[in-house]
Formats: sequence, C-alpha cells, structure tokens
Amino acid sequence: MKTTSSLPPAADSFAGWLERFLQYLRAERRAAPRTLETRAQDLRQFGEFLHRLQAGIVVSRATVRQYLSSLSAAGLAPATINRKLVSVRLLFGFLVREGVLPHNPTANLVSLKKPRRLPRILSAATLLQALRLPNLTTPQGVRDRAILEMFYGTGLRRQELVDLNITALDFANQQIRVFGKRGRERVLPMGRALRLALLEWLRVRAAMDEPKDREALFLDARGRRMSAGQVYHTVRHYLTQVTGRDKAHPHVLRHSFATHLLDAGADLMAVKELLGHSSLSTTQIYTHVTAERLKQVYQMAHPRAELAEPENPDSRPEPTP
Repeated sequence: MKTTSSLPPAADSFAGWLERFLQYLRAERRAAPRTLETRAQDLRQFGEFLHRLQAGIVVSRATVRQYLSSLSAAGLAPATINRKLVSVRLLFGFLVREGVLPHNPTANLVSLKKPRRLPRILSAATLLQALRLPNLTTPQGVRDRAILEMFYGTGLRRQELVDLNITALDFANQQIRVFGKRGRERVLPMGRALRLALLEWLRVRAAMDEPKDREALFLDARGRRMSAGQVYHTVRHYLTQVTGRDKAHPHVLRHSFATHLLDAGADLMAVKELLGHSSLSTTQIYTHVTAERLKQVYQMAHPRAELAEPENPDSRPEPTP
C-alpha cells in the first residue's frame, strides 16, 4: 500500500484526517487555493454531519447516501451536491490509499443528473462596449482595460489571471505562459489588442511608487497583487453596464472567448488546449452553444423558418368528401 511519508503523523479524528488530506492535495496534487478552500468547506460540512450521527471516520455506503439525501432535502442544487460527493469521494480514496479503510464507501455511487445548462456568453458587440468603458486617463482604468482584454483575449480562469507575474509575458514571441489547474503549463498567444493594453498598463505600473509585490502583473491601488475578489468586482463593474447581472462575471468572458472562436471555425482540439481543459468533453459544451446560436439565426433570418416548427395534426382541415 502506497503511503505519503511526507505527511504528519496520522490522527484518529475526522478533523485530523481532513488536515492530512488537505496537505496531501496541497503538496502532492498541487491543488489551487480556491480548490483547497472548497474541499475544506465541503468536508467540514460532512464532518459535522458525521458528528451529529456520532459516527467516526469509518462509515458505510448507506451513511454517505443519507448525507446526500440531507443535502437534497436542504434544497441544494444537483451540481452542488455532486461537487460535495466528489469531495467526500476524494477523501475516502485518500483514506484507502493510506490503509485506513479497506474500500471506498462512495465507490459506484452515481452523481445526480443535472439539467443541461449552456454557458452564458456575450456577443462580440457587447464585449466591445465593455472594453471601451474604463477611463484610460487614470491608472486604474488602464489596468482594468488590460484585465478585460486579458480575459477575453486568452480565456483565462480568474485565478490564473490573479497568479500571473510580469515574467509570464513574452512580447518578443507574443505569447503568455500560464499555469492552470494542478500546475499544468500552457502557452497562449497574445493578440494585438491585448499586447497594446498590457504595454500601456506596464508603463503605468512602472510609475507606481514601490509596489509591495514586484512580481505580480496586476496590482491594486496599494501596490499589492490583486485578489480574486478584487478581480471579480472589477469585471462585474463594467459588465453590469452592458448586460444583465446574471452575465456579469469573469467566467462569462472565458465562455465568450471559446464560443466566438468556434463560431469563427476554430478547431475544437485547439480551443481545448487554449482553455487548458484536461478532457475534450468539457470543451464540447461550447459546440452546443454554437448549435443553439445557429438555430436562433436560422429562425430569425430564413423566410421559411416557421415551417421548422412541428405541425399539429389536430389543426389540419378536414378532407372534403
């Protein structure tokens, strides 16, 4: 049985094993900070459930199912319940690996079916409106324009943008080196609009007095690396001026980046690599968006599009004798 000798001594309590598991994710799986935070929250909730049952770390499959039922009764969405099941499954997989449990009680537990929800996107025209909003006579406006261009021009995840250092930019080769989930590296092209926005921001950034973080690409007003929350509110500030609040978050720019590439005929595998997806099935959701958009265009533009609606047999006139 493979063990993680670098981890601290085992603990008998759920909290002790949870701490070891989080350290394993951090050190060996190179999990991102937000992933660690999510796993910790999910599993502390599971630990509280076990505490109410006065159960220990060794649980049955029925106990896990009971936990999932309690989440459903509390009104949680299927996607949220499935994420919490993944967290529990990963923990028990770790415990099997460590020799604490003979088998994983979550094995073969099926995730809940989720209603298919297509990614929300913005049109290129709407995004252009948003890109024109930052006030370029202020340092903050120059920075914000660069952030918006970076999201839409590269399809980065929010944390990937937050983690960017100046050294990731390669203006000579017009590319950006990014480290995504689990530290996977990918190199993204730097378009002309993004390059100009970054050069302007770097000029403004260089004039800042003694930034506290000399490596970070995007800084707040105090010279510190921008947090994920600050980036979120920055993007939301501009997007809410051009679209509804349900579409006003950074991930919509990632969705729009992928969908617009596919609309223009980009290869699906190339889009997968640009997004940093490990599975092609994750990228394929954007092909559904493109198909739905084509249907809408057809319905609006083709003179006989209404014939595409299924005909109601009851509405047919009675045949004349």
